[in-house]
Order: sequence, then structure tokens, then C-alpha cells
Amino acid sequence: MIHMIGQAISSCEQVPRRWLQRLWGYSDIHTRQKWMVLRSALCRLPEKGVHLLDAGCGRGSWALELAATRPNWSIVGLDRELKSLDVAEASRRRMGLSNVSFVQADFLEFQSEAKFDVVLSVASAHYLAEAGKGEQLFNCFHSWLKPGGQLLLIGPRHEGETLFVSLLPQPERRRGVFAAHELKDLCRVNGLAVETLCGRIGKLGTLAKQLDWLIGSHFLSFVVGLYPLQWCLTLIDSRRHFDDAEPTLLWLLVARAVV
Repeated sequence: MIHMIGQAISSCEQVPRRWLQRLWGYSDIHTRQKWMVLRSALCRLPEKGVHLLDAGCGRGSWALELAATRPNWSIVGLDRELKSLDVAEASRRRMGLSNVSFVQADFLEFQSEAKFDVVLSVASAHYLAEAGKGEQLFNCFHSWLKPGGQLLLIGPRHEGETLFVSLLPQPERRRGVFAAHELKDLCRVNGLAVETLCGRIGKLGTLAKQLDWLIGSHFLSFVVGLYPLQWCLTLIDSRRHFDDAEPTLLWLLVARAVV
């Protein structure tokens, strides 16, 4: 079973944070929301024999969590930031994991002789898309996958398809990334067949995020009593089905590489 993100990697934290994280996982609302968006798709994958690339792994939170909970998977974490990968590698050694490794490279330069069953992209694709390199990026996704391999991607919706509470803090808007037709076109011209494209994180989940930005600290959220409210909003929101026309913050894209 794949638990909440942060539980498996809790051994890398100091006491008492280690105990809290082992029980609850990462307290960060934004990380938990992304995990809840992808968790069901990850749980549907076979428990053995999956070769997965975490494209844009950062400090390795997702790669390490999956490596610990799926010991029969083989995982590669890819990122261009050496400092982040140093942290990921230190955590890997501390956890004693042998089924995960990390590679430093830019997405558009990375090549792998071994193809992957799954490419995971958690809020890492839109930077290149914003720079006008979306087609090159999705061509890379296809080149990394085995025929029939699966792309699991979380990406921000076009700013005109999101909804925020005006009096609360808002993130920097992502102009032009991503409208539904853009993702479908990027998949189509790069040999990826869309299986699922659906909105995630609606009004309640967005409000939970804005409250977190307002407070600016998870500890303060606990102190002032907002965190339970944020978590309830997130949980209710995660169980909703959103119509295509309904504003949401993110897209969940599941696509397969065609021959």
C-alpha cells in the first residue's frame, strides 16, 4: 500500500518531527494535495517490475517515498539542480534504498538507453511550456517511455480557468499554461494517447491553499487552529468530481505512448 507522502521518508527527519511525519506524512497542504491527486493512479500500477522516471524530482520526496513503499520498482529521479539532488542522495543513503538513483540533467538534454514504464511529472512541465518549449518537452516524454508506457502529469490550468478568493493571497499566474486543448495537442503530435484529462483542486482546495499562503507557516496554522479547517477543505475537495468547465487549479493528465 502507498501511504501518505512523507511517512516512509520520516526516518531522515529529526525527533520529534520524525514521529509526527511517520504518523501523518508531510503537513504541507500543497504537497498533500498533489499526492492525493496522483495517489489512485500510482496505486493502480503493478507492485512489481515498474521502471519509473520522476522527472523534476527536486529533493527526491516522491522518488524516495515510492522506492520505500514499492521495493520491487526501479526508480530514477531526474533534476537539473545539483543541491537538491545532493539532499536526495543523502536521504537515499540514510534510508538504505538500492532501487532508486538520481541523475542531474536538463529535461531536453536527458537521454536514457533503458526506456521507462512510467514517467511521473509533478508540477515540473509548465516551466518549459511557458518558455515555448512544450512540444520539445512532450517529445522527450515520449522518447523516455516504452511503447504503451504511461505518462502521469500534474500541471497548472490556464489562468482563465482558475478561481481564487480575491481578498486572500494568490500565486503568480501561469499565462497560457495549460488549456485542455493545448495538452491534448501536445500529446497528439508527440505520439501520446490521452486516457484521462481532468481538473483537480477546486474551490475548497484552492481556499485551503490560500489560507496557507495567508498564514505563511504550518506551525502558525496549527497555533491559530486553521490547519484542521484546511485539511477538511482539502479532503472534501479531493473526493469531488469536476466538470470540464468548472474552474480548478490543476490538470491530471494520464497518457500512453503509442508505437
